[in-house]
Parts: sequence; C-alpha cells; structure tokens
Amino acid sequence: MTHIKAKLGAILVCFLIISLLGCETRFEDNTRILVNGVIKDQSDLAVQDAQINVYTRRVTSFLGGESEFLLGSNFSDSDGEFSVISLFDKDEDFSIEIDAGETYSKYVYRTNTVDFTPTDFTFNLETVTLQKLSKVNYSVTRTSGDGNSIQYTFRFINGFCSEVYEQGALNPEESQCNTLQFLNGSLNDNNPDREGSFDAPIGTQVEFTYSINEAPETTEIFTINDNSVNEFTFTY
Repeated sequence: MTHIKAKLGAILVCFLIISLLGCETRFEDNTRILVNGVIKDQSDLAVQDAQINVYTRRVTSFLGGESEFLLGSNFSDSDGEFSVISLFDKDEDFSIEIDAGETYSKYVYRTNTVDFTPTDFTFNLETVTLQKLSKVNYSVTRTSGDGNSIQYTFRFINGFCSEVYEQGALNPEESQCNTLQFLNGSLNDNNPDREGSFDAPIGTQVEFTYSINEAPETTEIFTINDNSVNEFTFTY
C-alpha cells in the first residue's frame, strides 16, 4: 500500500509539473528569430560589450508569480553592432533588453507576440541610443542654526527607455523614454542634513529648486559634465 501511495504521489507531481510548465510553454517549434541593430551613445559613439537579452515572461505558479525565460543572448561588437538568434515565443510579454552596465542607461523593447510575427522573423532595432550616465553625489547641509528648515526638489532626466510596439509599430502613449524624474526632500531640526546620489545623462541639466523657511522658491541649474561623478553641495 505504501508503495502504491508513493507511485501515485510521483504521478501527481509529474502531472503538476506538466500542467505548470508544459501547458504554459508556447515556444514555436523549429522557429528562430533574429534580433539585430547597432548601439550608440548620445555622442554617436559605438557602445561595445552591451548585453542583449531576449526574454518572455508568464505566470508559472498557483500564487501568480512571474518567471523569466531567457530565449537568447549576445553582446555588441566594437562597432556597436549586434545580432542575436533566439527561440520565438507567442506571449503577451515579449521583450528585448539592452544593458551596457552602470555607466549607461538601459533600453527595453516590449511587444505582444501572441498574434504578431515580425517580417522575415527579424526584429531590426536599427539604432538604439544609450545615454552615458554620471553619478551625482549631493549634500544639503544646514549652517544657519536651529529653527531653520528647507524643502527642495531635484528635477532631472531619467535616461531609461522602454518602448512598446504593437504589430511592429511604436505606441508612444505606452512608451517611456528619457522622462523627468523628481527627488524631493524636507529638512528641519529633526533631520537638518542629507546626503544622497542619483544618476543622470551626461550633458543634461539638473534643476535644484528650494524654499528656506517657506520663503518663495528659488531654482539653481547645473549641467552634468563628462565625469564619472558630479558633486553638488548646498548649505542653508
């Protein structure tokens, strides 16, 4: 009887695995796609050794968690050119992701391939621009003594780009590229000083708007220069 129960348990486990993986997997048999293009920075210089990953995602558990399936991967060459031959999957969330490390912004191409197959089974991304980034280290320090406060906002460009395509055409309403980002802070007697950091594309401007003791706002503007780190200090 124990042997029979163990056998039934093994069969049940196999059935669950097939149900979770086999039924959800819709990789196209004997089908491969080509992903190609060239990667450059905002100065039109080639970006070498950027990693290009082709993914599909789907729900694969009873709890609704998502797992990623890496279909193919490669790197850009010295001219920034790349090509990836990968599996093809019919899925609502199909993506091509480009990552050149912490000093560059990231790019994501998203589409729904349930009812879409690219012409000649090729996703030609043409030219993808990654923004070269610099880290901004900032410090806001109180030197005026107790009772003084400040509210401030950093306003800067986020170099990340996510483009959404429908049937091969860009959907600008769903895409988000080089959007404005805001970093807010409020300092007072309980917390008079603050240090932090953020990344911004080289050559872009950062607006620092502040109000001391609820006075009218003042804005200072500085440009991100071509250094690995930019330093910004402010005292009030």
